Amino acid sequence: MLLCLLLFCPAPVFAEIERRLGEVAKIVDGDTLILDSGEAIRLVGINTPEMARDGRPAEPLALEARDTLAALLADGQALIENATQPLDRHGRTLAHLFRPDGIHVQEVLLRKGLASAVAIAPNDRYLDRLIEAESAAHHADRGLWALDYYAPKAQDKVGAGYQFVRARLSRIEMGKKWFSFSAGKSLTVLVRRSDWTSRFDYSPIALDQASIAVRGWFSKKKTRATLVINHPFMLERCGISPLRLCAGD
Repeated sequence: MLLCLLLFCPAPVFAEIERRLGEVAKIVDGDTLILDSGEAIRLVGINTPEMARDGRPAEPLALEARDTLAALLADGQALIENATQPLDRHGRTLAHLFRPDGIHVQEVLLRKGLASAVAIAPNDRYLDRLIEAESAAHHADRGLWALDYYAPKAQDKVGAGYQFVRARLSRIEMGKKWFSFSAGKSLTVLVRRSDWTSRFDYSPIALDQASIAVRGWFSKKKTRATLVINHPFMLERCGISPLRLCAGD
């Protein structure tokens, strides 16, 4: 059982979900690969450290994540299970990846601390298993969870790109289409009203003056960072939600 928790437990098979066999031609990074058909596959439900590009050095553990993905798929074959919404804005196929023996690739990367879980509806299949895998690595200080580089940033230290951030909310605006949660003048978290109504199980007013932690892809304009989310997993209420990014409290 312990070995199962730490390593390679096959994920349950959902009979109604189709999987197709793909031949791997190239590993791009820890969460992206190219098939021999030319199709680009982005592993859904996780994010791994960024490789070097545009003059920026690789983030810590980026090479380890890429090499681990390559090792998992060393036989050159993968079972591809398309996400509910199967294309990202770059035209890549969003999919869960399994080895022919049933091992869920995303889950392995999370358990090794080489990825963090991401939930973007409607692509939240297997989320409970991915959260469990991330939590196991987090509690063991494994991989990125052992590095100060990946510690949640303060609200006034946020840059552009994927990050973990801690903040105290100071203002809530409830518009016709969007709920806007601001932390001073440095950070805004946006959630569509329709997404909140369908997925969040508490009132947005509950976040008034709340300490939170968020994860996701931030945009930055001058001194203000903005994060758009549509799933409650991406926003943690410190002291209320299950301890993840707020675990230092």
